[in-house]
Amino acid sequence: MDVQRSRRSSRKLARYLVPAVLVVVLAGLALTAWSLQSRPPAIDADRIWTGEVRHDEMLREVSAAGRLTARETRAVTNRNDGVVERIAVLPGDGVQPGSLLVEMSSPQLEDALAEARWELAEANAEHVLQVAEADNRRLDLVAQAVAAESEYTSKKMVLEAQQELGERGVYSEIEIERTRLSVEQLHRRMEAEQARLERFPESLKAEQQASEARLNRLRERVERLESNVEALSIVASHPGVVREINVEEGEQLVAGIAVARIVNTEDLVARVRVSERDAALVAPGLPATLEIGRHVHAGQVMRVEPTVRDRSVTVDIALGEEAAKGLRPELSVTARIELERVEDTLVVERPVGLSSEATTLTVFRLDPSGDRAERRQIELGRMSSREIEVVNGLVAGDRIILADLTEWADQPVLRIR
Repeated sequence: MDVQRSRRSSRKLARYLVPAVLVVVLAGLALTAWSLQSRPPAIDADRIWTGEVRHDEMLREVSAAGRLTARETRAVTNRNDGVVERIAVLPGDGVQPGSLLVEMSSPQLEDALAEARWELAEANAEHVLQVAEADNRRLDLVAQAVAAESEYTSKKMVLEAQQELGERGVYSEIEIERTRLSVEQLHRRMEAEQARLERFPESLKAEQQASEARLNRLRERVERLESNVEALSIVASHPGVVREINVEEGEQLVAGIAVARIVNTEDLVARVRVSERDAALVAPGLPATLEIGRHVHAGQVMRVEPTVRDRSVTVDIALGEEAAKGLRPELSVTARIELERVEDTLVVERPVGLSSEATTLTVFRLDPSGDRAERRQIELGRMSSREIEVVNGLVAGDRIILADLTEWADQPVLRIR
């Protein structure tokens, strides 16, 4: 009887124990699932970075990117038509006045120079011959004047003798009158020859001036053609660095093409683009910090363009003379223009993605352990490129997440793992 009763009790216990265990297991699983579902989402610590709110001086500045630019750029043009035979430099090469840039050729120009030289040589020979002929003409005029004077003097002596003898009746009045007329004609002839001789220097001077004018015209033409042929070798007129070469070997060029551009590397400025909102605060004379490669240089705003292009304004920042040494145009530069310094205010590093127009911001503030972060709305004041002023919502010593947490913006709490 005892054995049967014991077996019956064991079977009854087993029948109630199994369901109880199943209920407990299911309840535990449900509780675990509910607990996991209600836990805040987690984010890896290596995906975020933080900043600490502090009382400090706020440097309000504007950040802008751009490039180094030479204020003086010279275009080198070709003076004549021709074909590019050789390019002697490449962009980036340094040049001095007289350095060969591009070598050209022009058969038509060289033929014109040869023809002009032949014409000049011919004109020189004609000029020499003209001088010799002029001297011969002068001698002829002298001889004719002397002959006329001799004939006049001789005839005049005859007239005087006839007049003396005419008183004695040797010569008649008609013969004496005929001789007097002859003397007068010879006198006029002598005067004419003397006048021709006197005017000869003026005539010779006019001829020489005309000949020399023709020679000068031909000389100038030869010199101009020689200069044009020499200009087929295009050279730099100022020191600097070649910025660009705009031609290729074998290319046919017409006169006036800008074959190269040379920049003066000793006069560089940082030309940056500032957003139109920030540009209203930028003025000439403001100090700036320039990040060029691994180096940081001090600068000063020297020019602000009055017009807006593509929602930005061009600003030129001058470098010091020492800072400009060793730099070249087109280097990337990041400028930070100092607008003002705010003494003893609540500041924190600028979070990623913050708009310049924002007045409020949702951030996640870390708890002291750093394992959790809770969402918080803060009120913003003045902004800089690297810092923001906190008006309300945080206190000194608070740490906030600076990384972009847009995808968790609707979560009240985040876990940091």
